Amino acid sequence: MSNKIKCIIVDDEPLARDVLVNYAEQIDQLEVVASCGNALEAFEHIQAGDIQLVFLDIKMPKLNGLELIESIKNPPLVVFTTAYREFAIKAFDLDAIDYLLKPISLTRFLKTVSKANKYLQGLQTESNGEGQEKSNGIPSSTSEQEFLYIKSDRKMVKLDLSCVHYLESLNDKVIIHLADKEVLTTQRISYLLEKLPKQQFIRIHRSYIISLTHVAAFNNIMVEVKERELPIGRNYRSQALEALRR
Repeated sequence: MSNKIKCIIVDDEPLARDVLVNYAEQIDQLEVVASCGNALEAFEHIQAGDIQLVFLDIKMPKLNGLELIESIKNPPLVVFTTAYREFAIKAFDLDAIDYLLKPISLTRFLKTVSKANKYLQGLQTESNGEGQEKSNGIPSSTSEQEFLYIKSDRKMVKLDLSCVHYLESLNDKVIIHLADKEVLTTQRISYLLEKLPKQQFIRIHRSYIISLTHVAAFNNIMVEVKERELPIGRNYRSQALEALRR
């Protein structure tokens, strides 16, 4: 990955675009490739260039932001920027990494950029074979694996996998939800997935890994675990539903 994240900003309101462009230009990690006034213009940039991140308004004429992402087979990371709360479930169903409500503060924008950067670094680590993390002593998944050691609060914590309900990626941390508590780790969710037994744990979304043992209910768009409805991301749906129906 290059030093800068190549992004585009898409909004039919010029003032809204100007705010985000101004924010982005203050952040060394970002390179604004284009500021687009409609989804069709954004589509052209995504198809033609190496775009890694899209800040995308939802309500736009002709083609809205949700429809744009649905039309792209392998879209870049998406952050929806909107004044409307009601599209959040659909946005995360499309694997958005964040959902920013207008007016957007610089502080909130910075958090989102940090999240995107962490995610892109995780993809690079995966493509490099997990890099240095292979040497930290965590056992790989096996058919008889019953526990996992993870880094938490400067310690290696032993987790009983039968008690793990689901894992949730949030900003630069992963929350491991157990039957009676939560454990925080800075290890990436993609790395932890590699260490979990594949016959027991599946990834259903960029932000969620679930234990099949603790699924209470599911349908085509969500899984209920520990009395919480977790979205199934579009890119994970086929594999997730196949595992859930076994």
